[in-house]
Amino acid sequence: MPAAKRHFLQRFGVALLAILAAALAVWLAGAGAAKVAVSRLEAQAGPRLDLYALGLESELGKYDPVPAVLGQDPRLLALLADPADADLRDAANQFLEQANAFLGTSAVYVVDVTGTTLAASNWREPLSFVGRNFSYRPYVRDALASDIGRFYGIGTTSRAPGYYVARAIRRGDAVIGGAVVKVSLDRLERTWATTSEKVLVKDANGVVILASEPAWKFKTLTDLPPETLDRLRKTRHYDQVRLEPLDWQVREVNGARIVSAESRRYLALSHTLDDAGWEVTVLHDLRPVAEAKWAGALSAAALSGILALLPLYVRQRRRTRSAERRARNALARANSDLERKVGERTSALTQANAELRTEIAERQRAEQELRRAQEGLVQAAKLAALGQLSAGVAHEINQPLAALRTLSDNAAVFLERRQDRQVAGNLAMIARLTERIASITGQLRNFARKSGNESSAVSLRASIDAVLTLLRERLRREGVEVAVDLRPPGLAVWCDATRLEQILVNLLANAIDATQGSADRHLQVTGRMVDGRVRIEVADTGLGLPPDVMARLFEPFFTTKASGAGLGLGLAISAGIAQDFGGALTAANRPEGGAVFTLELPTVDAPVTEMEATNDR
Repeated sequence: MPAAKRHFLQRFGVALLAILAAALAVWLAGAGAAKVAVSRLEAQAGPRLDLYALGLESELGKYDPVPAVLGQDPRLLALLADPADADLRDAANQFLEQANAFLGTSAVYVVDVTGTTLAASNWREPLSFVGRNFSYRPYVRDALASDIGRFYGIGTTSRAPGYYVARAIRRGDAVIGGAVVKVSLDRLERTWATTSEKVLVKDANGVVILASEPAWKFKTLTDLPPETLDRLRKTRHYDQVRLEPLDWQVREVNGARIVSAESRRYLALSHTLDDAGWEVTVLHDLRPVAEAKWAGALSAAALSGILALLPLYVRQRRRTRSAERRARNALARANSDLERKVGERTSALTQANAELRTEIAERQRAEQELRRAQEGLVQAAKLAALGQLSAGVAHEINQPLAALRTLSDNAAVFLERRQDRQVAGNLAMIARLTERIASITGQLRNFARKSGNESSAVSLRASIDAVLTLLRERLRREGVEVAVDLRPPGLAVWCDATRLEQILVNLLANAIDATQGSADRHLQVTGRMVDGRVRIEVADTGLGLPPDVMARLFEPFFTTKASGAGLGLGLAISAGIAQDFGGALTAANRPEGGAVFTLELPTVDAPVTEMEATNDR
């Protein structure tokens, strides 16, 4: 074989092997990047799944003690003893109607041992439960047989889905009836619909009963066995609803569960609720994983290209070394002259630097003293706000405390009667009520703690919800309505969460005060992205701000409130906090009446450094 041909074949073989190696490297890099992206997504999605599961468990658990408490009422006990007495039935109906309105539930009713409804909160309505027999419902049978029944299904009378909790009512050791509470979970689903991920809940029958996408409700993930369908028809679990399977494909990829649904691919993570037997599933879009895969593949391709060009670079580098040596000699001569001049100026610069360092140290000490004073004022204003919030928190705690008193008294009676099972049930309900009190006081404690002044990505929705929780009782007591409109819903700002909540508490509390005396007491909280920043507006329907008040609005210790009602520091401190994070707080009057306060903060994509915030001040 001629030498030229042999040399060509050798070069061709080397090039082919290089191309195959580069293709393999690109594929491996893409696969590895996708695996890492899935692992990161699982790590980020795990806490979100736990949050949804805990929220659902909390929503279901807070209604567990209600039927037992209602079952101790003398009016219901009297009706169960004499069901034919019309006066007793009217008194029980009115009591249940008032209890349902107070609890905010869908319906409350009491049944006898045959499952027939004797009294109900909807006794005035055309589709009243009174006189209807629900013995075919599992929750009624379970409560009468084993003290408690839980159930989620579609109402056979109202045609509305809901969560049912039933408890047996006893006289001594004998079961004489049962109390039932029906709760709508629509509010929870509406909250899920505003999140970026998809959420669904599957019951023990394999039917989707709750979902952030309405089209998924009362569908199945697989075909149900005939015996299961027959049982559900007998109990009228999903009355007159055709249980069709969702057109989804589920497969395992490297230990991760991947769901293909509606032309999209999702990572599915699930959590089972032990008490209810339900499974909460969160679906996260896999588009970021695909993007990571392509990025890894492109990076590997770029690296392969660089390695292919490396021999050319080496050859060119050799050619330039001789020119560099010649230039280096000339540069050495120039450096000697430059070193001499630098030496002359170094001594002068050293003295100037020493003076500058002294000035900087003095300025830093002054700034530290100013920051400590500002933090003291912030904490003082926060504690003043806590005094105003304590009444609302006390009202929130009163309801579980009243139930605790009733349950503890009943436990003492059961203990005297040696009814150990009833004592254990009451103690379990007391434990759940104390957990609820702990969650209420925990929110107040979070607000009261001293801020660490460290900026991070803060969810605007979570901060607004936390502030509305603290002000909820005051808003209810004074009849003030609050509307929140965030676009997009997942807006986030770069600041400290505790300080952001303090600004929002000041603005909302002042807005509530401003609406006193107005016929329409309404607040509007909006959030928008404007010119790369997050703009938050708090508007009220009050009388607006007079010109003399507007001119001094952000001055420390200036207030229009009565003596003892405020320190006059809230708006001044709030404006200072906004400036610390590179934002601003302004106020104006609305053309339609009332005032609007505008808070602008940097987004997560454009955080402001501490030095920039200091320069802005």
